[in-house]
Parts: sequence; structure tokens; C-alpha cells
Amino acid sequence: MKNKYLEISILVILIALCSFLIVFTLTYKNSKQKELLNQKEILNKIIQNEETEEQPIEEVKQEEKEIEVEIKEDDSNIEDIQKLQKEINKLEETAIETTEDNISSTKSNQKMRTYNKGKIEYNKKVSIKSIIKVNVKGNLDTTELGKFTKKITVEGITYTINYEVVDTTPPIILGGNKSVTKGSKTNPVNKFLCGDNYDDVPKCEIIGNYDLNTVGKYKLKYRATDSSGNRKQISFTLTVKEKSSSSSSSSTKKGKSISKYVNKYKNKNTMIGVDVSSWQDEIDWKKAKKAGVEFAIIRIGYGHTNSGEIKMDKQFKNNIKNAKKNGIKVGLYFFSYAENEIQASEHAEWIVKQLNGEKLDLPIAYDWENWGSFNSYKMSFTKVHNSAQAFIDTVEKYGYKGMLYSSAYYLTRLWGDNFNNQWLAYYTDNNNYTEKPFMMWQATSSGKVDGIPGFVDIDILYKNKIK
Repeated sequence: MKNKYLEISILVILIALCSFLIVFTLTYKNSKQKELLNQKEILNKIIQNEETEEQPIEEVKQEEKEIEVEIKEDDSNIEDIQKLQKEINKLEETAIETTEDNISSTKSNQKMRTYNKGKIEYNKKVSIKSIIKVNVKGNLDTTELGKFTKKITVEGITYTINYEVVDTTPPIILGGNKSVTKGSKTNPVNKFLCGDNYDDVPKCEIIGNYDLNTVGKYKLKYRATDSSGNRKQISFTLTVKEKSSSSSSSSTKKGKSISKYVNKYKNKNTMIGVDVSSWQDEIDWKKAKKAGVEFAIIRIGYGHTNSGEIKMDKQFKNNIKNAKKNGIKVGLYFFSYAENEIQASEHAEWIVKQLNGEKLDLPIAYDWENWGSFNSYKMSFTKVHNSAQAFIDTVEKYGYKGMLYSSAYYLTRLWGDNFNNQWLAYYTDNNNYTEKPFMMWQATSSGKVDGIPGFVDIDILYKNKIK
């Protein structure tokens, strides 16, 4: 009886173990199938660019191989599992391509940087380095109004700068109270210098009523408006007077001896000299040298004339030859009527051609003084400045030094950024000009020098300021 009971107990245990093994096998297969389905879902999410915490592709592939071995040991549901495996393989290939594209896109985004600079004033110098904080040369182009995009690539990174160039600078009006004779045909508008930093021809007008045929005083306003809507306005009085009888007067201006300037300004850092042209006629440079002249700035020519010509100064060849012969250091100046950068460059090219390789001790000056008829030139102040720079850049291209000539009044008010070398005309006994740097000072136009007929300009050159 006991043996029979033992046999039944053993049979029950065996049946239970078989049941457990069957359930475990089915559960394991279902688990692996679910795992494959889960991997399929993950790969689909990768392709759809969803945010998942998927396993790396290589780990997924390794697990698939292990599952495939296990599946082959059991033929049940093999077709369904193989079909699922094929789908996963296709999804895996697509997922790898999608992942690589996403990585490439991310790297690309990391190499693109955009800066919105906003509004920048016309013709203002803004370095690219100051914006992107990378050591790179160059400035933004601010020579035209409007919205612009500047792209620059440095060390694999592309920087995009968005900015807008605007003009908020009002025009300039130079002039005060004016007087004209009764019946004058002159337009009072042109008795003022009216110009703008951007517009070649700003709107210049007189506000108020006046009659050039009626004697009297008229309280008026002068207004200048540019294309950006910036406006400048001043008040002035226009006096219309009767014609006066002509009367002759003789000049009583006394000359100033060069010895005065030698005694006062000559030191180890200065040189005393003159600037001359055909107005001085023939010069005895030996006498001039003995009188104290150490250098001469000689006019080589002028132009363009009304006929479009460039003309050489009649005394240029004699002056440069004899000045050098007597040990006087030489520089040049050109009196320009240039209306644009092209003409100014032509002047410089003409000078270089005339010199034909002749060496100079001092710079070549660009002398543009046409402020009295400025309104008729139809030039912005920027264009005037750029013309001077074009002249200087051209002579320096050929190995000469360039400089700008200007009176103190216009150098302060109308010329743009400082040029490397500036020749200041400022007629005073004590030069207190500090607005802009200068390397040479034209101290008087009524100098007297032995060997030079009539009056002559006397100059003091500061050797340590030549650039």
C-alpha cells in the first residue's frame, strides 16, 4: 500500500514538472517575441525622429543574433518569428540611415552661429571681430543703406551676421547772415554750403519771403533735408542793399620773414620750408636755402579743368630740379578739382607717370579746396573723403607717401576720419589747433624769403609725425 502511494506521489510530481517546463517554454518564446516587437517599435521611433532611450544599434544586433539561435531550437511559430525578424532587419537599416542623418544635422547645427546686430550708422566702421568674438580681419560693409547678411566661415564654423545700415546724421549747413546787391541774379541758396554725409544732393531751401529787387533786411530760415528724412535748419538775415560805387584799394599787407619762423620753431624735430607754384615765378633756390628753407612742397599740376585736362605747373620742372640741386628736400602737391574717386585716382596716376621713377623726400599732397562752389559738385561728404583716399592710396601703391591738405576750418567740420598724414593750413602766430592730428603746419601765406618773388607760404614740418 505504501509503495503504491509512493508511486502515485512520484507521478504527480513528474506531471507538475512537465507542466512547469511547458509553461516556461511558452512564456519564454512569448517574451522573446514581445522583445522583438519592442525593438521594432523602438526602430520605428528612431526613423520617425522621436525622442527615445533606445539601445545602441550594435547592441540590438547582438541581441537579435542570440534570439535567432534560440528560436531555431523550436520550430513552433517559426514563420511568424522569421517574418518579424525580416521586418526588424529592414527597419534596422532605415534606422541606421536616419540616425546618421540626425547626427550629421546636429553637427551642422553646432557649426552655424547667427548674430542679429540690428541697426548700424551709415559708413561707420564695425569690425567683424567685435561681433563674433573671433580673431578675424575685416569690417562690415556699411557703405549703402538697407538690410544685409554677412556670412564668414572660420575653423569650420559659419557665422551669419544680420544687420541694417541706416542714416541718422542730418545734413550740414555752413554760413551765416548774407548780403546781396539789389537786382542780384545769384540764388541765395547757393551762398551757403549745403551738404550731406550720404546724399550727393540733399534738398536745400530758404524758408520765408524775400525780394532781391527791394532793399531791406529779411529774417529767413535755411533748411536742408536728406533722403532719410534727417533735417538741419538755421536762422539768418538776408540783407538786400543798393549797389555801391566801386573803389580801388591797395594792399598794405606786410610780409613775415622766414627768419621769424626759424628763430621760433626750428629744433631737432622740425624743418622750416615753403610751398610754391608758378605764382612765385622763377625762384633762386640757392638764396632760398641760405635764407633758411630746408624743404619745399612743389605744385606739380592741377585738374581736371573745365575742358577735362590735367595740366602741369609751368615752373614744376625748374623747381624740383633746382631745389634738389641745392640740397632742399622735396615733396609735391596737386590742386584737384576731382568730382569723384575715379578722377582723383587719375590725378595720382598722372603724377606718377610725370615723375617717371623720380624719388621724393616728402609726401605728395591732395589739395581739394572747392568748398566755395561745393553745392555745384553734387558730392556727398563721404564721396569727397573717398576721393582723397583714392588719390593717396594710388600714390602709395607706387611707393610714395600721401597726405591731405586742408584749412583748420574744413578739416574740423567736413573731412572724415583722420588720414595718416595731414597738412594743416592755420594762419596764426601760436598754433593751438588740437581737433585732429597734423604732421605739417602752413603758418602763413604772406611769408617773405630771399630768392622767392612776392609772398610765399611758410611751413613747419614735424619729422616725428610723418607716417
